[in-house]
Amino acid sequence: MRYTALAILVLLSASAAGYGDAFLNLHTPLYGLSRGDVEFHMNHRFFGAALKDEPLNTFLGMDGGANVQFGARYIPIEGVDIGVTHETAGHAYTFTAGWSGKIVPVDIELGAEAGITSVETSATEGREGGLVTSICIAARLFGGSVRPVFNWAYDGYREDSGTGFGLEAGLSERTALFGEYFPLHDAGPDVKDCFSLGVRYSTWGHQFILGLTNSSGIGTRGQFGGAPTDDLQLALSIRRMF
Repeated sequence: MRYTALAILVLLSASAAGYGDAFLNLHTPLYGLSRGDVEFHMNHRFFGAALKDEPLNTFLGMDGGANVQFGARYIPIEGVDIGVTHETAGHAYTFTAGWSGKIVPVDIELGAEAGITSVETSATEGREGGLVTSICIAARLFGGSVRPVFNWAYDGYREDSGTGFGLEAGLSERTALFGEYFPLHDAGPDVKDCFSLGVRYSTWGHQFILGLTNSSGIGTRGQFGGAPTDDLQLALSIRRMF
């Protein structure tokens, strides 16, 4: 199945536009957000397999629960954002500050983010945390019709780092297809590389992302542990700009 996702990454081509240019998990530079804007987002990664194990009885795997993340970010000055997220997995809180810029002559977008995360290890042992950082490079090719993205991220709590690759392409001015792939650098025999694919629709300050993924993790750092299977699960993200 992961080879299918890679094939989709290669074959996608069209024009992508709209607020945010977000993926399911990859971090991307600011786009469509200006000084004073606030963005709220919600992410669901459902646990059940969407296309097997009697999908109608399990409502495409959504009856089995989900890993959920809520977050917000504020743009105090152009190109700078301050954000906070809460994720049900580990009851984790993450606080970040990010920067985005652009190399205009070659239409390259750059992004960097740093912050701290706090995770509840157990009800009795309390919380642990660490530094989190990431960098992002994205390009707009063929007049903006194709957008490859590269991420590198480090998680001080897990003491691990990893990379992510993505490609998006638009079906129309507001609709885009995307694919993501996260290779593991130290995987065991029972751990799979993580991948996602789906569609994004952007309109009037909203962004709706529906995808299929084999990972319940959220964000680039959420893919570091890999996935137990290649089974596809439903994923949903909603973003709202004010």
